[in-house]
Amino acid sequence: MIDQAVPRFHAAVDLGASSGRVMLGRWADGRLSLIEVHRFPNGPITQDGRLRWDAERLFEETLVGLAEAVRIAEAAGGVLDGIGIDSWGVDIALVGVGTGTAFPSGLASRFPTVPHHRGADADGPARAAVLVDAATAYAVTGVLEQTINTSYQLRSRAEELDVRRADGGRPTVLLVPDLWVWLLTGVVGAERTIASTTQLLDQGTGDWAAELIRRWGLDGFDFPPVVAPGTVAGPTTPEVTARLGSSVPIPVHRVAEHDTASALAFARPHGAELLVSSGSWSLVGVCLPAAVLTEHARAAGFTNEAGVAGSSLLLRNLAGMWLLTECARAWSAEDGSAVDLVDLVAAVSEMEGDAATDVTPAVFDVADPRLLVPGDMPERIATLCRETGQRPPGGRSDVVRTVVESLAVAYAETVRACEAITGVTIRSVRIVGGGSRNRLLCARTAARTGLPVTAGPAEASALGNLAVQLVAAGHAPSLDTVYRHGQDDHDDHDHERTPT
Repeated sequence: MIDQAVPRFHAAVDLGASSGRVMLGRWADGRLSLIEVHRFPNGPITQDGRLRWDAERLFEETLVGLAEAVRIAEAAGGVLDGIGIDSWGVDIALVGVGTGTAFPSGLASRFPTVPHHRGADADGPARAAVLVDAATAYAVTGVLEQTINTSYQLRSRAEELDVRRADGGRPTVLLVPDLWVWLLTGVVGAERTIASTTQLLDQGTGDWAAELIRRWGLDGFDFPPVVAPGTVAGPTTPEVTARLGSSVPIPVHRVAEHDTASALAFARPHGAELLVSSGSWSLVGVCLPAAVLTEHARAAGFTNEAGVAGSSLLLRNLAGMWLLTECARAWSAEDGSAVDLVDLVAAVSEMEGDAATDVTPAVFDVADPRLLVPGDMPERIATLCRETGQRPPGGRSDVVRTVVESLAVAYAETVRACEAITGVTIRSVRIVGGGSRNRLLCARTAARTGLPVTAGPAEASALGNLAVQLVAAGHAPSLDTVYRHGQDDHDDHDHERTPT
């Protein structure tokens, strides 16, 4: 029997496109409390003329946060019982043979580089399609042909590196959270949810798609064994344990390492609830028992990603809070001072229903590729509105309303598309992640979909990360237990259907 009275401490390393943080979870008496012990900025850097992630700094910040988590846990009379890492998908490092990066006995001798997906070759999909057409690749992997895909990034790397070495050695491919696990433990592996973002995982077997890898000329790389979430990779190395100031080695868990899978770890595979993981991007869709590999799903813009407990997530990748963040960045540059986006959105939300806001805002396509890169977002939005014969938003409040309304319309359209593909009627919407705190977005989603909307938890990725760890460590009996009884005021609130 599990003794839930003994406090257990687990750390969730949650890496996002604009920031990373280390969250400490304390599980006792069937309740989970979360503490943010360290937060740090993230973003691309230019190195050797190429766009990359500042991976070495990000890992150093991770160690700072984990050391603080160890300190807090041991000051409370416990130890840090586990670590889990989740992050964005697709981006990879090459380690080992031919890369100048030796396998660590704690830390790398030369820190691996992680190219940024925004620097990927724009011709990647077209060049790959010459070898394997997009429909065939989708029928195996369930992943859409997008420039950022790991498959296309690796094709470019294969052309740069001599991956077919005479000595038979091959560089090992690690996605970001798997890289972190390797740096902490020295153990290589590929957790299934993050591996499913690569366009190289066979949805039928749950293993690497060997034939696609061969046909795309990627068999000069070493792909580690695919492992399920909820397993232990190994303990921290002696060097890492000492660096963290821990009295004992710390187990490092393979959680649902794709942040979307962690955020949606609570989802049941019945397809009747629209799931919105709302952060910098909106991942919108349903949880199902198996992937949908049809041409209908591909044509409708859906990708398939692995979830927890063998489930599959049928998702559209849309813009999200990134649009507002970029608008705020442009306004800050214009003003010469920071724009408080939270206050601006709250003010617009309070204005809803006033006579001044009775005019329905313009709506634009949040999936337009022009919105994917940094720049003057207010002007891009105005351009999209003009191109569709609409009056562009005027002041900043109008821009906020236009962005939020456009997201809500996209979510409503995704409801209809999911129903057409799965044949399952969607009866509710749940928004998780940072966007769940945007009450205007939740209210407009309820209005546009005509469905009840539940918002929260806002810390969904960290909560899912911790829940998988707690179950894997035997500290909680099930994910449902953590979600039903473990949430400690995680900002859940409901929005009923309202007239449009």
